[in-house]
Amino acid sequence: MADRHFIGNLILMAGFLFIVTGNANAGAGDKYLATQQHLKDKHFIVYYSSKNESAFAREVLRRAEDYYHKIADRIGYSRYSNFWTWEERVKIIVFPDQNSYTATTGVPSWSTGYSDSDSALFQSRIIVTFRQQENFFDGLLPHEISHLILRDFLGLKTDIPIWFDEGVAQLEEKNKSDSARQYMQMLVEAENQIPFSLLLKWDVRGESDPQKVSIFYVQSLSVVEFMIRKYGSSAFGILCRSIRDGMDFEGALHKAYPRTISSAGKLEEKWIKYIQENE
Repeated sequence: MADRHFIGNLILMAGFLFIVTGNANAGAGDKYLATQQHLKDKHFIVYYSSKNESAFAREVLRRAEDYYHKIADRIGYSRYSNFWTWEERVKIIVFPDQNSYTATTGVPSWSTGYSDSDSALFQSRIIVTFRQQENFFDGLLPHEISHLILRDFLGLKTDIPIWFDEGVAQLEEKNKSDSARQYMQMLVEAENQIPFSLLLKWDVRGESDPQKVSIFYVQSLSVVEFMIRKYGSSAFGILCRSIRDGMDFEGALHKAYPRTISSAGKLEEKWIKYIQENE
């Protein structure tokens, strides 16, 4: 059987990725930040509520900078980015508790955090959460940084395939790859993986079956990680830029991998073989 804790984390993750902040206005965000203390580094500014939170804020900032470089390098982004510097730095806003987080942002009570590439509330790229320990440093933080990096790489107007976005977002989550690999091997052996004809166009946000959601997330990570591990970050960067330039996924695959995985069918075939051979 698959790891129940792992599946539970995947289902929880699906809950906070697709949040709309509602009718909160920019003035409310500016007023809130004006009352906060902050720390800065090259790519991020961390806002926090009191001196008692300064050690936690420093650790958030250190981890965020580390994740930025790791994620950018893995997906081939770092050579082509304008980087998040000076006024373009990403704001990481850590509320002291969940009540103040939901009251200020207007998100649902079940939300644990979110990111936005063009926040109306806080007037910039943001990652917003509240003080928490479980799954923050190793899960939520790298996940949301990955979403922002991919959105920058592909462009705000690009319609990013959901599986692709979520696959990239999970790359730096601690222990996720090992768990996903084991789970995916069981699914492929039983021929229960999602056919690519469905995976590539599936909007999982409307899915009510948690088991299907968990498989979607695991498989999305597995496919993205396969492309990077097997063929490298440079080719993956070409794939991303081709999608950014308006190519559909099939066309982008052909441009990035003309001799290896030049179609979705070939990608599915090579990926399944890779899973089977690495059991």
